[in-house]
Amino acid sequence: MVKTLTAYTEEVDEIEDGIAELLEQIDLGELKKNSAGVIVCHCDFVISGFIAKLRKKLPFDVIGMTTMTSGSCQGFGMYSLTLTVLTSDELAFETVMSDSLDADDYRRKIKAAHADATGRLGGDPSLIVAFLPFLKHPNGAEMHHSLDEICGGVPVWGGIATHTDAGFDRSYVFRNEEREKDRMAMLFVRGPLDPEFIVISLPSKNIEESRGKITMSDGCVLKEINGIPSIKYLESIGITIMENAPVTTPLMVYYEGIPDPVALAIYAVNDDGGVSCGGEVTEGASVAVGEISAKSVIVSAEEGMERVLNCGKRNGMLLLPCVSRSVMLEPNHDGELKLVSAALQNGAIMPFMAGYSGGEICPVRDSAGVLRNRFHNFTFSVCVF
Repeated sequence: MVKTLTAYTEEVDEIEDGIAELLEQIDLGELKKNSAGVIVCHCDFVISGFIAKLRKKLPFDVIGMTTMTSGSCQGFGMYSLTLTVLTSDELAFETVMSDSLDADDYRRKIKAAHADATGRLGGDPSLIVAFLPFLKHPNGAEMHHSLDEICGGVPVWGGIATHTDAGFDRSYVFRNEEREKDRMAMLFVRGPLDPEFIVISLPSKNIEESRGKITMSDGCVLKEINGIPSIKYLESIGITIMENAPVTTPLMVYYEGIPDPVALAIYAVNDDGGVSCGGEVTEGASVAVGEISAKSVIVSAEEGMERVLNCGKRNGMLLLPCVSRSVMLEPNHDGELKLVSAALQNGAIMPFMAGYSGGEICPVRDSAGVLRNRFHNFTFSVCVF
């Protein structure tokens, strides 16, 4: 069993005051045999040295990432920090940060980090919480795919660091006092843990009924649908890919053996008529086009919280929706977190942590009920203990 404790602050200028505020909300006397911390925060908390000073006050390791908005049952806001503590007598925790990831050697470095953590853990984990850097090469899907292969399909949940600026140039991943823009931080959990994973992108009415079949692809590049260049297929069903496509035109991918679709962004149109997507696209899968809007964000969040409340677990919830969902809600950018907090009665039902991600990592169940690791865009992504 795991117990979840949360704390929240918006005090970044007076570091000692902010740390004191966090420690007032978490009784370190409640900690069990083993503990670990997870932090999502505005980048100022990283750059100012707040995280490094906080770590010295905590008797456990922490990992984390920067985000557009963070929140917990104590509050939520853009210029904030949320600390979540997982503590247990039965579970063991280890944290690790990879070396700098580059396009040529990222897999080896992820493998080395995995070996380091599992070695200290004394065996394979039952869950990995992974925070990925915001990089073009390797991209999130490539890092996720490598980690999935290396860990042998162990459930991986997490996301990609973001920031309030569109360029994400101040997006950090961190472990204890280490902070970097090009490394992966991971929390390995070993023991009897059976989390519930809930992921939802769009209401079904926001997904076109017509589907095409992927007939040629290469990793994240969707080359052909129904035997013709992907851009030609999309044009044939009335879809024009424009600069705002990553926000308004989710591509819904129905992987073989997975009953529910995975939402991916379309990032670019290539010279050969293929399109570059936010995640892997596999030949044989079918695709449809969806539409994201402020209303669809709220409706899908409501459905997601209904699933959370019906899953029967109450020991804590980690939430990382896609950053595009917050953007779509402007000027009511915190509408989704208001809904979450109200559904959980400000933490009375269970404590929760929330942040926004530049790509969501959440397992989904196949037709046989087996969990398969997947990389998503546009989604409401939850891990419930």
